[in-house]
Amino acid sequence: MSAASPPFPAVAALAWAAAGPPVLVFAATRVRRGRIPLHATLMIVSALIELAVVAGFSFLMTPSPRRAALVALPIFKIHLAFAIATLAGIAWQLATRAVARLRPLHRHSGPYVVLVWCLALLTGIYNYLFLYVMSVP
Repeated sequence: MSAASPPFPAVAALAWAAAGPPVLVFAATRVRRGRIPLHATLMIVSALIELAVVAGFSFLMTPSPRRAALVALPIFKIHLAFAIATLAGIAWQLATRAVARLRPLHRHSGPYVVLVWCLALLTGIYNYLFLYVMSVP
């Protein structure tokens, strides 16, 4: 690690990026009769964690001196696309559960939302490594 320790929101985001994909896959596979409440609880908690991470980076955290360099990298743009698609996917999944006519689409679109969400988390790990672990050239 660098001399200064990373801010708490960055460490929390890293922990979520590492633990999130297995939790999401587990939660997504709990959709059997009698398991719907567990599925819903896990997915809602995951969505709340995701929103907290986004809020932490957007409003609470002071930008790292290396953030400008990170934003210029293609991997950051890919991560940002996955992150925006994830938030849209979460909104879509919530809408498909809330609107009776859309419910059949919930089951069919869910795996894709989880896939994009996991990709956003995994590409986010690189952002952490770039900002707080890699040495400055």
